[in-house]
Amino acid sequence: MSTDTSVDKILTFYKDEPPINSDLETFFANYASIPASALRDHLIDVRQRAWQKHNYPCLGRWTFLDFSIQQSPIYQEILHQCKNEGATLIDFGCCLGQDIRQLVYNGVPLNHLRGYDLDPFFIELGYELFRDGEIMREKKIFSAGDIFDDEFLNSVQPADYLYVGSFIHLFDAQTQREVCQRLTRLAKRAIAGRQAGASLPTECIRSTAFPSRKAMRHSPESFTQMWDEVTNHQWQVESVNLQTTDNMQDIRRRLTFVIRKRGEN
Repeated sequence: MSTDTSVDKILTFYKDEPPINSDLETFFANYASIPASALRDHLIDVRQRAWQKHNYPCLGRWTFLDFSIQQSPIYQEILHQCKNEGATLIDFGCCLGQDIRQLVYNGVPLNHLRGYDLDPFFIELGYELFRDGEIMREKKIFSAGDIFDDEFLNSVQPADYLYVGSFIHLFDAQTQREVCQRLTRLAKRAIAGRQAGASLPTECIRSTAFPSRKAMRHSPESFTQMWDEVTNHQWQVESVNLQTTDNMQDIRRRLTFVIRKRGEN
């Protein structure tokens, strides 16, 4: 599908202008030494290269700049535990690695963090977006990894916390069940994240960018039931919240969730 026409851009949730505000300017000035005057061009350049690789809605909508881990109900717990108690976190399906950078910006030591994505292209582009490739490569914070690769999963040391932003919803209903089982192999304490949701559970076309693939959109109730069933109640959905935003033609429903291993606080 071409991304040059306005029709295609609407269908794939493409927004031309980055959502720059004072918080974003401050973050990039302090973290990446990018002045406000250069930020727009920098963001547009990186996003355009990412979009040419994959027409993901999170790229078209600029939602990778939400730094969504901040919106997790247990974000302050994660910060405290990682900064003061030696806890670790894995960001799985990290894309450009924005949530790892948010944690670093908020004071979490690099050696407590790891990020994995299926496509190393996005890891490399993240180095350019945040201008930290030298230190991130030196510390080996990011690596490519496939959730369906048992050899890879067996090689990963589980972390106390696992963050999965915009990941589980990529799959159909049956595959999501397998994905959730596999994710529990990477976490010792809690799994947090957000994803597309629905008022009523439904399996639909993943997006106009992937018309041949189905994706399951869970309600809070069906999401909870799935986790109870696939983990045999060994993991408990501690919180799950469905939020709806309506911005003209772009209606979004998001599930924000925390799943806790029973007996872990």
